[in-house]
Amino acid sequence: MTLVTSLRIDTAITPASYLRTLLYVSLTSVMMILAWFASLTLWQYLLILIVSAAVASYLIISRPILLHISQPSLSQRVDKEWQLLIRTGRGDELWQAELVDINCYQWAMSVEFNIVEPYQRTFSTTIFRDQVNHEQWRQLNILANISKGDIS
Repeated sequence: MTLVTSLRIDTAITPASYLRTLLYVSLTSVMMILAWFASLTLWQYLLILIVSAAVASYLIISRPILLHISQPSLSQRVDKEWQLLIRTGRGDELWQAELVDINCYQWAMSVEFNIVEPYQRTFSTTIFRDQVNHEQWRQLNILANISKGDIS
């Protein structure tokens, strides 16, 4: 029996990523070590802690989270009519977008879209390897390799 797979990318993306968490913990650890060696006074350490917590909270709350991407039908250009399921502060929303750029690295993939609906803006996100299964990662890799900066 032959398994026929779709030629379209239709990928669910897990919101949580162990690789992203490891990256953030590593960066935080490096910053803490640098601050420790700086020999600051207590109020300076408190100020750094308060500002860091405020920035982290803002980024966690305000950043839209990509939950699903769907490639356009085969009759469309590869950069047009992408559908993105996004979790925002208002709930889950379906956005229509145009693919601008996709870059693949060993453990992560950077994707940039121009959002068409519900309002025009740019949206960049990073998809880590542990957020999708092996087959979906392979499909996204192929898309990144064939685009090489020229999506259309």
